Amino acid sequence: MNSNIQRFLRESGLKILSVSDLSACEYSLLTFLLNSAMTGMENLLSSEREIASIIGHSARDVRQSIEDLHGRNFIKCHYGNGSAAPNMQSLGLQIQWDVERWKLGIKEVPSHNEALILPFRRAVTRLTVVPDTRQDPDKSQENSGSSDPHGDTASRIINAFSNGRDFDERDLEATKQLSAVLIAAHPIDQILVMIRHFGKRIPSLSLLASNWAQYVEKYEDEHLTIDFVGVRKKHHDLDQKVRDASLSALERRDMTELSEEEGNVLNVLAYHRHPRRQLFWAFQMRNRYPKLAEFFKATQDLMLPITEGDMVVKLTTD
Repeated sequence: MNSNIQRFLRESGLKILSVSDLSACEYSLLTFLLNSAMTGMENLLSSEREIASIIGHSARDVRQSIEDLHGRNFIKCHYGNGSAAPNMQSLGLQIQWDVERWKLGIKEVPSHNEALILPFRRAVTRLTVVPDTRQDPDKSQENSGSSDPHGDTASRIINAFSNGRDFDERDLEATKQLSAVLIAAHPIDQILVMIRHFGKRIPSLSLLASNWAQYVEKYEDEHLTIDFVGVRKKHHDLDQKVRDASLSALERRDMTELSEEEGNVLNVLAYHRHPRRQLFWAFQMRNRYPKLAEFFKATQDLMLPITEGDMVVKLTTD
């Protein structure tokens, strides 16, 4: 086994691939290249048509997969001089063995801002911010001088993992990339719970990403209280109930004569990444959407409690 493959396996390349955002054709192509490399053909010379016939996808899908994987630094590729038809041109392919160069399929890094639709907050005067009584006073004082107390999702993971560790720039960049892999595969709250619970028992985020199930099992063995899989499924089911109710209301928009703004609200709730958070903010402005009264009445129990930083947002009592 050559040094490139050994390095790839040592850095958990296969396990990182398993949580990357790739299409079926892209996975098939990478598996084919890995298999070729293991048999000694690390630099593969072929054509799009030949590869398509081997991996069982169309030449068009293979061409698109090659372009996408090359653009994201998963592979290196080089076409011939262009005198032949596109799918008949000679093509050189090789895996990019340095996994730190990979762009791991995160089109957009999620942040706390995804939980808000700012127009829903306009002119809301009945909300008050109540300090969380469980808040650590020392932590509160530490954060009080920060210009951005929220931070984005990836920064929360990096800060939690880097606590008590000495990182150089290379380590920090690798941690940023791997935090994006974790965010794509698991809820942020679960990731933070795992990092804070195990601390330095997690030598790298790469190991956490590639052995997530084992860490969850160990965590449950130590606590015997949290079913991560069940909790995540419950959250997905509740999110889907909001989406289904929104789509059902949209189908009846002609009968109920919804305004354009009311229709936009339902569209956001039907297709947003976090519909129950959006429902909370829409509910605060329900007086602006009188024809959605029945919808809010039917779905208000599904609203997700909203927090910002270390504060809890609640409705004031009259």
